[in-house]
Amino acid sequence: MPRPSVFSLCPLIASIAALLLHLSVPAALATAPATSAVHPVPVIYCTDLFHPHVDPDDHFDLATLYALPELDVKCIVLDQGEQQLQRPGRIPIAQLNHLTGRNLPSFPGLSRPLAHPTDTGLDQPSQFQDGVEAILRTLRSSDRPVALIAIGSLRDVAAAWNREPSLLRAKLSRLLLFIGEAADPDFREYNVGLDPAAYIAILRSGLPIAWVPCFDGGLWQNGGHASFWQATHGDLLSAASPPLVQFFRFALEKPAADPLPFLAEPVDLEAKARLFAQTRNLWCTAVFGALAGRRVVEQDGRFIALPQPLANRGNCSATTACLGSAKSPSPSTTTRSYARPPVRTPGPCGSSRFVTAPATPAP
Repeated sequence: MPRPSVFSLCPLIASIAALLLHLSVPAALATAPATSAVHPVPVIYCTDLFHPHVDPDDHFDLATLYALPELDVKCIVLDQGEQQLQRPGRIPIAQLNHLTGRNLPSFPGLSRPLAHPTDTGLDQPSQFQDGVEAILRTLRSSDRPVALIAIGSLRDVAAAWNREPSLLRAKLSRLLLFIGEAADPDFREYNVGLDPAAYIAILRSGLPIAWVPCFDGGLWQNGGHASFWQATHGDLLSAASPPLVQFFRFALEKPAADPLPFLAEPVDLEAKARLFAQTRNLWCTAVFGALAGRRVVEQDGRFIALPQPLANRGNCSATTACLGSAKSPSPSTTTRSYARPPVRTPGPCGSSRFVTAPATPAP
């Protein structure tokens, strides 16, 4: 499989690595999202996060969401409720709540695929209704539109739509979907296969969908219009604190240990070296920065990523959403802003509703 150049991945690696560094700083962790951003985006996060993992990219996604102060995560819906009984995604959520001092609530989703595109899921067991109810409750109580990120089967979102379509029309600012193949309409990507009826329901709904293809040009390929990319754990976690390294060790190694005390244990250097040598497939992390209104800038030959108010102090276009983490460029440095990285990259090109396309430096 051809791999993109290291240079083409630099903006994405810098973006996620810097966000995870933010997650490692106790002072930053103690700051609630509302005090870290003027108007944080309220978010509902639906994820097929499991422990033991099915794919550990979900742990990187989760950590990135915790590290973005511009996103105010209201609740987390754990996809495929029946499987959550055996592989509880609430474990990594509890770990990051412990590390950050936050208390993000999580709820198990529906247990079975929807029978048809108009299925409300109300006939499924009551113990698996919490996810759909959390979506509806969060939308009802929000005083402004909410963004919904959906990774996995989409069945809880579809069931919520089938129960209260007017509520979702009124309260969803955008529905971010990571699905499919950009180049081949006949390719059935993994997430779609989990619950085809749910995807039919949502894609027919008329809701403000931001579609991010997982692949472009075949399985494990990205021709420039998908979100798939790769990086080594060493690149992503080089500045991570010991507890955060332990978080990812717990996710990857799946030790028979108490999840919370494990975070405080000293990092085994050999285990850390093995962790950092691994390569991770990623789909969603970089796009979260775009949802947060971040942008990538090049400063003196290196890429940094900025929240929009800081980026606007440099030579950044005020209309372009990009990716990154917070650091203000020095007035004495040369700064260029990119709506996309300066070379073709396997970045978030499919979410055209809120990521603009030009790849040339701002004047």
